[in-house]
Amino acid sequence: MTRETAASRPAPGRLRLPKVPAVLEDELPGGLRVLAVRRSAVPLVQVRLAFAVAGSHISKSAGPSVLAESMLAGTDRRDRGELAKAVQRLGGHLGASRREDSFVMSASVLAENLRELLELLVEVLRGASYPQEEVRADRERLANETLIALSQPDVVAGEALRRRLYPRHPYAAGLPRPASLHRVSGATLRSLHREILDPAAGQLLLLGDLEPRRAVSMAGDVLAPWLDRAKKPAPSLLPLPAIAPGPIEIVPRDGSVQSNVRLGGPAPTRSDPQWPATALASLIFGGLFASRLVENLRERHGYTYSPRSAVRHGRAGSSLLVEADVATEATASALLETRYELGRIALGGVTEGELEAARRYAIGSFTFMTATQSGLAETLSALSIAGLPPGYLKSYPASLAKTTRAEVETAARRYLAPTALATVVVGDPTAIGAQLSTIGEVAISAGLSTR
Repeated sequence: MTRETAASRPAPGRLRLPKVPAVLEDELPGGLRVLAVRRSAVPLVQVRLAFAVAGSHISKSAGPSVLAESMLAGTDRRDRGELAKAVQRLGGHLGASRREDSFVMSASVLAENLRELLELLVEVLRGASYPQEEVRADRERLANETLIALSQPDVVAGEALRRRLYPRHPYAAGLPRPASLHRVSGATLRSLHREILDPAAGQLLLLGDLEPRRAVSMAGDVLAPWLDRAKKPAPSLLPLPAIAPGPIEIVPRDGSVQSNVRLGGPAPTRSDPQWPATALASLIFGGLFASRLVENLRERHGYTYSPRSAVRHGRAGSSLLVEADVATEATASALLETRYELGRIALGGVTEGELEAARRYAIGSFTFMTATQSGLAETLSALSIAGLPPGYLKSYPASLAKTTRAEVETAARRYLAPTALATVVVGDPTAIGAQLSTIGEVAISAGLSTR
């Protein structure tokens, strides 16, 4: 078999930017912002109704979590089963989910049945009943799922890093604990429903086989009885606090045979001019399978299977996250190599080849993510609730295409310097404490409560 060489590989094709659909923007009475997009490849319509959530509901997330589960448990006209059958008869789907700082109702339906689906949506928005027996079952299931999640070391690591990165900020809250879930009642949910599902804090997206102007007019007619309930504009959030790198924090997990290494620090928001360059720097460092972090920790040393870096965006700000799950005996070595690669990219820069590979991946993955109706709907809805214009669909790939090597290196120096990142390690303190102390100051935390 002939071994493939760089010279024998075909040259990559011309870089293509994604095609961006026209987006109609409007505002309905009560302050509900509406986006309508025609994407008629299939006879379906995607509906996303997203609400910005106040900091108090992010900090106390038990109520919103149960709200998402119990919202479709019945209305003043139908029980849970009857509501599900009504949606299914339309060839549709209707669901709700609590996200970190937003609450989203998601639906899809055959295009010819859009009005009927919106009517069911209004029925839920105006008349969700939250029957106590259904609420009790939903909260018990959530409490059990949370207990299972909090037994997983990667979840514990994520929770610990949140607490480290966002002290005294709503984002530090993470998963609701079982005890708080058990206290949620039907009355609690009815009150939360009125507070969170306020039209003035909402963003409606209609995307699919539709005529945008006609669809917006239809939505205004059908939603009118609910739009009258608008009270206040979308809640704002305090910006993220400054990062205090401090010591390496060990979160105890006695007897663990592996350590979950997490680093985190500030990152530019998606509206920041430095965001495209930072996105490319993160990909080169640890966001690609051929990234420097993977090549070092996986290929060269065999410490872990899938180390990675990424940027997490929220309404309050953005954070750079680095993750690696390693064998206990390799904890300090893996962290040292991670810091080495961070320092190398921050001080030594990147190559043109690395930049081009990251650029193609970033544009290609963004194009792939927005190629389907559902993918484009999720992306546009997330951008809208974050306060970003639909034009981001065009401006972001275009910015990636023209970002220079010097800009990537400037972003790497600012955001990937190891001294700017906080470090959390979940593992057995008796096995990793001494080895970690050889590379920096160590502090053992009290651990996370699962109650």
